[in-house]
Amino acid sequence: MSRQNLALQMAIAVIGLALPTICLAQAVCPPTPGAQPVNNRIKYTMYLGSKPLDAANCAMEVRDGQVRVLPPTSNPAMSCPDMFAWKIYAEVIKQEFWKAWASDPDTWPSEPLPLCRPGTPPAQCCTPGAATNPGYDNPDYPAQNCPYFPGAHLTAEQVVQMRIGQPPSKAHIGTLAASPELRARILATDPGRKVRQSMAELVFRNRPMFDFVFVNDLYNQQGLQRVFKRNSDAIRNGAPYRLKSLPNALTEIDFPADALMIKSNWLNEARAKEFGMTDDPQNPYIKMTIKTAVDDNDAPIFEPGVHWLVGFHVSSKDTPNWVWATFEHVNNAGRCDFTGCSDSYGYSSPDNVSAEQETNFTTPHVKCDDLLLASWVFDPGKRYAGGARSPGLANVFRGLNIGTATPGAAPAGAVLIPSASDPAWLSYRLKGTQTQFTDSTGFATRLGNSVTEGGFVSTSSCITCHARAGLTSAGTAGPLGLGVFINELSEAGYLQSSMGVPSPGWYHGSAQPPALKVLQSDFVWGFLAASCIKSQPTEGCPATPAIMLSVPSGQRMIPPSVRRRIRELQ
Repeated sequence: MSRQNLALQMAIAVIGLALPTICLAQAVCPPTPGAQPVNNRIKYTMYLGSKPLDAANCAMEVRDGQVRVLPPTSNPAMSCPDMFAWKIYAEVIKQEFWKAWASDPDTWPSEPLPLCRPGTPPAQCCTPGAATNPGYDNPDYPAQNCPYFPGAHLTAEQVVQMRIGQPPSKAHIGTLAASPELRARILATDPGRKVRQSMAELVFRNRPMFDFVFVNDLYNQQGLQRVFKRNSDAIRNGAPYRLKSLPNALTEIDFPADALMIKSNWLNEARAKEFGMTDDPQNPYIKMTIKTAVDDNDAPIFEPGVHWLVGFHVSSKDTPNWVWATFEHVNNAGRCDFTGCSDSYGYSSPDNVSAEQETNFTTPHVKCDDLLLASWVFDPGKRYAGGARSPGLANVFRGLNIGTATPGAAPAGAVLIPSASDPAWLSYRLKGTQTQFTDSTGFATRLGNSVTEGGFVSTSSCITCHARAGLTSAGTAGPLGLGVFINELSEAGYLQSSMGVPSPGWYHGSAQPPALKVLQSDFVWGFLAASCIKSQPTEGCPATPAIMLSVPSGQRMIPPSVRRRIRELQ
């Protein structure tokens, strides 16, 4: 061996032996648990998304049973989005949305009849606002033929009913429980994904949003196709002027400013316990008896069971691009993983911050990877402390009688229905809000629930994802122009979401005149649940006999063809 090669090998060996010492000497890992990490690139990246969203003078109070925003704030949805999110949270709980609001199967019938026209027999069509539309007398599924808003037809006692929990609008992993290797891999990268693949989803819409769908014939595929055609024709025949949208003759979908939708996620109590989750007496779960599929393969076999509310999104049309907010149970494992949690109003950060620092941001847990050239990496799957409730939020809860009841055990075998005074409503925390695609510097905003977006939290943006919701010439009955996910994968292999500013090329071709490819459906993916009017064959809706499905008792669910179309997006 040459003298030069020998010297080179000795130098490499010396460097290799010295690296671990250098790592420790530079304090790449904190010297004691809880110490501030040194040279932690994660904290610098988190800084870019940690700015408080609320103005300094945001305040609200309860007066005469109503939440009032105090001056000088005139537009809380934009100036105080976190406070506004808590305002909506309190108001929808006070309204007990889970009892009276319309779910997806209530809004989009499985066998829709057309809107009534002059001369159409009432038994063969649907009339908005009518008390006796076809099918309304069916106690098991009154919305089989026409949209049905429960709160408009039932008394307070009747509204208390057992909801039907649909399998989530995403693919399940049926092998999860039987594959220890897969389970370990998921838990090591994103533990919320495990809950996501096993939960039931209930989406609710308030009366103004429901009425808009019904009145404008958007509850069936043919109605959606007509909106797309009118918009496409308007470009060719009326540009540069827009064609007016009239009732039942829309050229684009634009929900009213008081529209609200809630996507709630519920985990069967037995499944939760299998996952090692516990019902902490200090932070109990909201519980409800729900009928859900008995396995993970979209089986049309529904059985009642107690479910725990693990998280939910609230979306409000108070701004043109909606206000997006997501809440999670405080004990969700990994609640602030990957992106952190931010709340400028309701709860202060449990992190150890100085008196001069803002208290809105909870940073993700991190750990040293213990490699020779060590780096700080995420430490997922741990719990986060809940922080202290602000006096302003506490006053709102007391003023609306939210969470004020004394905890008590439910009778064995009882059908559980939440109440607004249930103290478990105090167990939930705001993960964050979103009103813009980017901040003022162009940094893409992110928002994702650790459960609802399990597997793609780090790239999740509610506003960008929902901006991709749209129609083609086939409505949503044919292949969609845009899906929920893009063709990018996480390190674990899960498809990722789009974030940042939408691309104009998603919607219009660059030919002259511009060709309409996808018509935005005003940020609402729910139109995927629309079915065809069987007596009106169109693109994507072949002619079939107008035979109504026989739905077993209480088994309201999205039709199999619709569920398949939803799964194809995942």
